[in-house]
This record gives sequence, C-alpha cells and structure tokens, in this order.
Amino acid sequence: MKIEMIIFLILIGVFLATGCTGAQDEDDAGTEIPEVPPAEPEPVQTGLPEPNGSQVYSYIAEENSYRNWDLWPLREERYASVSVHGPLLTTYVSDNALPAIENRAGALPYGSMVVRESYDSEGELREIGVRYKVEDYDPKHNDWFWAAYTPEGEVIIEGRIESCRDCHSIEAANDYIYTAYITGTPYPVTEVNIRNFDFDPASVTIAVGDTVRWTNMDSAVHTIDGGGFRSEALRQGDSYSYTFTEAGTYYYMCAVHPYQTTGQVIVTG
Repeated sequence: MKIEMIIFLILIGVFLATGCTGAQDEDDAGTEIPEVPPAEPEPVQTGLPEPNGSQVYSYIAEENSYRNWDLWPLREERYASVSVHGPLLTTYVSDNALPAIENRAGALPYGSMVVRESYDSEGELREIGVRYKVEDYDPKHNDWFWAAYTPEGEVIIEGRIESCRDCHSIEAANDYIYTAYITGTPYPVTEVNIRNFDFDPASVTIAVGDTVRWTNMDSAVHTIDGGGFRSEALRQGDSYSYTFTEAGTYYYMCAVHPYQTTGQVIVTG
C-alpha cells in the first residue's frame, strides 16, 4: 500500500510539472520578442583621391568645394599674372598645405592640393589647374600629379605632364612652385624707425609678402600714410605694420609733418 501511494504521488508530481511547462510554452508563444535593428554603420570619412583626373576633380568640386578653401596667402582673389596660364589667376590651397606655405617650410606635405583658376582679361574663367602631391607618384619631380580641366570639369590633360614639370623645374628648389617662395624664414619683417622727424632708413627694398614695421621713437606724434595703407596716430613707442602683396614702389609720408618725414618701400616680385 505504501508502495502504491509513493508511485501515485510520483505520477502526480510528473503530471503537474508537465502541465506547468506546457503553460509556460504557451505563454512564451504568445509573447512577441521585439527585433533589435542592426547598428547604423559609422560614417566613412572621405579619403584622398587616387592620382586620377576624374577622381581628383570629383574630390575638389563635388565632395569638397575648393572655393571654400583659403586663398594662397597674401594673394588677392584675382591677381595679375604674366604666366602662360593667363592674365588673371585665383589660387586656392588645401588646409594641410596652408601652414607649410605660411611658415615657408620649403615643401608642401603629401596630400596637399593647389587649385588654380585661370581667367582671361575679361574675367572669364577659361581653365582650372590642379597640383596634387602624392607620395611615391613621381619622386624625381617632388611627387606632383598635374591636371587641367575645362570650366565644366572635363579633363584636358593629367598625370606626369612633361611640359608642367619642365616649366616648374626652374623652381625645383621651391617645390616646383611659382606662386610665392615657400623657402626661408616666414615672411620677414623689415624695421623702420621714426627718429628726429626722419624715417630710418628712408628707403627699404623687400619682397612680395614681406612686412614693414614702423616704430615712432620721437616724442612728437607721427603717422604712416601711403594712400593704400595708413596708420592711426603713433605716439612714442607705438608701432604700425603693413604687409605688401604686390610688387611696386610705394611712397609714404607722415600726414602730420608731410614736408619733413617721407619715405619709400620698393617691393620686388
């Protein structure tokens, strides 16, 4: 009797366990498990293009608007030129090239791009030129990739262009760059003192991109007035600086003492 009772209790336990499990399965079947959406891929940062005319143009005109880049330091948006590229030029530089130009590093880093727009005398865009430095692309000529495009972006010529290399090889020591010197000290400053109602020295010769700084050593108030550049009143110890971006001879005076204090700055190209 005891054995029968034990067997009976075991069967009851098995039945109850099976029933609970089935109920749990039914509950689970009725519960919807929300789907976890796949993670969004990280945005891919656009890398530099291959040395290929179409890819380079797409990079500068479609992926990045080169006209939002900085102009070549100390160059106006349209500056006069006597080069084969036309009488008026605009030159833009990529962000990584700018510090090397400003600090006269002697060479632009890999990945640098220089975009030149060439205009005719009427101001009509006639050509877009690109210079792009790619490591190991052309070691004998500072690894420059050259390309020229129509205003609409069609490739005119690209690659290791012999005519470009030969022309710019005159400035090989300046990283094949004509636009401005990128060698030597960063844009020098020439000092001129105002002393005893005279500019000392009264005449200075500098290069395009250089700066002149005048310092008043007199107890009297003086000014610097060159027409295109003009200082506030300078008291003793005050200074005024001006950076010259175009070649020419610039005459200036002290507006307070115009017949006593005059000078000139000769800027060579």
